[in-house]
Amino acid sequence: MDTDSSEFVKNELEGKLTIRLNPGKTLDEFCEKHFDNYNSDQFEAVAIRVYYGKETVVTLYALDKVRQEGTNYNINKIPVKKFKTSTFGLTELLMFVQEFNFTISTRNFPLEDMEVINK
Repeated sequence: MDTDSSEFVKNELEGKLTIRLNPGKTLDEFCEKHFDNYNSDQFEAVAIRVYYGKETVVTLYALDKVRQEGTNYNINKIPVKKFKTSTFGLTELLMFVQEFNFTISTRNFPLEDMEVINK
């Protein structure tokens, strides 16, 4: 377990986030409401990125179920359409969320290498 202190960034944490949607709410419903031209018949949401800072920007990456064949992308990658919006705030996003759980770290030590000793 080697650590390089030069890699430590004091002002940045990273990690993993899990979100459970409210009962009766779906990711497709959220996407159709907030992203122009998103249609669940044609697209399947595969990832969402949220940037919160000077502005809130939500980016959706969606698989195009109709356009799977083509020559202008890497055949070893999943071709996705990128939808981007900054027309709503975090409050509207959180209306779809029942709960969320996340762990963030300083990146000094991998989370999987930690062992809780005060059980």
